[in-house]
Amino acid sequence: MIVVDNFIKDQMLLDELKNEKFWSSMAQLNWWDGWWKIEPRNICENFIKVVWKQFTNVENKIAGFEYWSNVHQTGDGLNWHVDKDEKLMKEKKEVVMPSMGLVFYAISEELDGGYLEIANSPDRNNVESSKIERLKPIENRLIMFNPSYPHRVSPINSGRRRAIIVNAWPKKPYTFQNSES
Repeated sequence: MIVVDNFIKDQMLLDELKNEKFWSSMAQLNWWDGWWKIEPRNICENFIKVVWKQFTNVENKIAGFEYWSNVHQTGDGLNWHVDKDEKLMKEKKEVVMPSMGLVFYAISEELDGGYLEIANSPDRNNVESSKIERLKPIENRLIMFNPSYPHRVSPINSGRRRAIIVNAWPKKPYTFQNSES
């Protein structure tokens, strides 16, 4: 796992990622083949390029990136889950997972709760509360981890957080087989 606080040093990029226009225009689920195949088409893909070029050498080693955003606020949370090809699971009952993932907290407003909790074992049926990593959603914090391990968002008691989530896939997920890129 990699955790970096104050990750984005470029204030213009950070301001763009905090802009309401960015959040209102983000499609629910997106696919990008990567900068080695196609230039970034939006601010989120520029962000992905910045992150992955800094921490990994993925060029031509992965099929691309699945990305989305989420906003959690008072009363929200997210149950234990693993990231997987949802369409493949639904239609063919096969579980295929990405090789690496990240969460970036662009906005954290008066937040109480909403921690990212990650199990220390891939056993989805036996998550022990004493064996989890618990990470506070701090604005401009980047967390890279294995999304095939169970993880969740703890309940939010008050406030709001906005996060960008990105998964790197060794093979293009079934979910995106009919998309251009």
